[in-house]
Amino acid sequence: MQTKDNNEGGAGDGAAFDRYLEALRGRVGEAKYKSWFVDLGLAERTQDSVTLSTATQAKRDMLDNRFLPVLMDTWRQEIGPVERFRLTVRKTLSAQVAKVDAKAEKRVNGAVPALARVAAGDAAGTAQETIGAPLDPRRTFETFAVGDSNRIACAAARQALVKGMPRELVYIYGESGLGKTHLLHAVSHEWEADGARGPRAYITYRNLVNACVSAVLSNAAQAFHARLLENDLLAFDDIHFLQGKDRTQEELLIVIDAALDSGKQVVIAGDLPPSKLADAGINKRLADRLAGGLCAPVHPADEALRLEILKKRVASASAKCRIADEVLAFIARTFTQSTRETIGALNQLLLMYGNEELVVDLDEAKAILKSRLEDRRKVVTLDDAIAAGAEAFGLKLEEMTCRSQPQRIVRARHAVVWCAREILKESFPRIGKALRRDHTTVMSSYRRAQALLERDKAFQDAVRRIREALED
Repeated sequence: MQTKDNNEGGAGDGAAFDRYLEALRGRVGEAKYKSWFVDLGLAERTQDSVTLSTATQAKRDMLDNRFLPVLMDTWRQEIGPVERFRLTVRKTLSAQVAKVDAKAEKRVNGAVPALARVAAGDAAGTAQETIGAPLDPRRTFETFAVGDSNRIACAAARQALVKGMPRELVYIYGESGLGKTHLLHAVSHEWEADGARGPRAYITYRNLVNACVSAVLSNAAQAFHARLLENDLLAFDDIHFLQGKDRTQEELLIVIDAALDSGKQVVIAGDLPPSKLADAGINKRLADRLAGGLCAPVHPADEALRLEILKKRVASASAKCRIADEVLAFIARTFTQSTRETIGALNQLLLMYGNEELVVDLDEAKAILKSRLEDRRKVVTLDDAIAAGAEAFGLKLEEMTCRSQPQRIVRARHAVVWCAREILKESFPRIGKALRRDHTTVMSSYRRAQALLERDKAFQDAVRRIREALED
């Protein structure tokens, strides 16, 4: 059996899905249901898989990171067994608008046919009214953990709020999931909190594209510009997703120039540094404009910063449970691909235990996070063991294989040798080659590691951390 969209499926599927939604409402509570679940749709259902749809990428990410286990469990209880369960974002543009989105980029100066304008109706006005996306109340400067990897970006974001200074475009860039959107929300919150400032708008790339397409359909580009320029702060997110959308980029460039010329503040976030935007399909003039502003990179968070982020999240959460410090340290140490992944692991624990008055210990945390841990398992190598040893002992990677013999470096090598032998089951010659040592030295190092494990608590803790990095 396969069904497309709960509004188009058979009556039986519709009734079953309604029952599923009611079960979700009872399980998560009315407030959470209205915030995250009320617009869920059944996009596709087969014998062994289910795909649900929601309206926005933000909701999809939240449901996937925080609520996926409860979505799956409720389905299995109310509807039946399912092996694969995923979430997607519904396409909200009409077929006519989607068609124009593909073609309008090639008609920068062409007139829009009257039929298209009629089909669009008041789409431009509607899009302009809703172009500003809502802010997440949790994303403020107070909840933003600052470390060496994001200190410059945070300072640049705060610079946008300084009064009496010439307005300069701020461009914050870095890989996905490192806090760029958080900073844009924080700037917008701070701006709005000051009653003496003018209006502001936080604009996602999707809203920008949709509004621009609607303006093209209705021949209302000037009204589109004017609507944006009513704001004294414009915060544009995910600029890199505009690659290839030439018309939208042209309109955005017009708005940015007009905003800066009139003393308004513009803050933009994207994945790529200015020097790489043009190569990725961004208008060269737009890339140059970003390069000429205050450019601030965000680098991947280190373990200390990830732990600080988790502590801030726990402190701001309204959960009854308490997450043990060793659990927070484990999450910070294990989920390293992005800050979003780190927070997602914590959110999963809060979802399961948030309403219970208990302490979540490491064993319970690992049980709940089992699927996440299994998903990120990989084939570990000697290089991984050496890198884990360097991080566990606070060393640079090159120190692990250099000729220096300070005790702290030697002890780190002992730990790596033991873990490589016991966990990776590597031979002494191969371990020696990776560490640039002969195999007799490595054998001696292994014996010393065994002795240290019996009496040295600090060494035991370091080996435990290396083991967790390799096994989890």
